[in-house]
Amino acid sequence: MVSDSIAAGNSESSERLSALVAGLGTDDMHRSLGGSWTVGFALAHLAFWDARQVAALQRMARGEAFPSEDLATNAALEAIAAAFDPDTIGQAAVSAALQLDAAVEALTSEQVNALVNSGKSYAIDRAPHREEHIRQIEAALG
Repeated sequence: MVSDSIAAGNSESSERLSALVAGLGTDDMHRSLGGSWTVGFALAHLAFWDARQVAALQRMARGEAFPSEDLATNAALEAIAAAFDPDTIGQAAVSAALQLDAAVEALTSEQVNALVNSGKSYAIDRAPHREEHIRQIEAALG
């Protein structure tokens, strides 16, 4: 079982993400965050990484090894970013966050300990990653 602080942090960051997305318009999605990132891309990035962790945790729950991360993932996402629908990507990020929160809370203590002990606590403690991009988006929106 995951700690109460991680569960609460994940839940709070999902709520903040949901509130942020609810206030975004189509024009906001194209606002630059610097470099090649836009608000829409940051949301796609969040959706991908939370969905990726769900898939990885499901593998682990089936007794398979937790998969390694591919360092080229963000670059690959940037290459296909124009294909993301700005009208739906925000909700995809919220949905992925909620799915991950549920997957994390379903883990056993042994699974949580295995992730923490192997340096993969990022897979279950998602609030820092979400909050980083939420703050980035809020700053760009003014």
